[in-house]
Amino acid sequence: MRGNPKTELIWASPRELLNIFHADEIGCHIITVTNDILAKLKLVGKDLGEFSLDTVQMFHNDAAKAGYTLDVAAASKAKSR
Repeated sequence: MRGNPKTELIWASPRELLNIFHADEIGCHIITVTNDILAKLKLVGKDLGEFSLDTVQMFHNDAAKAGYTLDVAAASKAKSR
């Protein structure tokens, strides 16, 4: 690229959010990205404890919508054996 100063470096279709940062670090001029990956940019800098709790709540809500329940008493009894 040094011999072609008008050349621009493109990173096509990063597979994960981290790839956007990789492309930026190496000086890419253009990064093509899907809407799914682009939407995850809002998560950068989010408190990891908060993110973890949000994730657990999401799984809980999905399980409840699907009709799954946990028998906490049975799990405690099995654990104490």
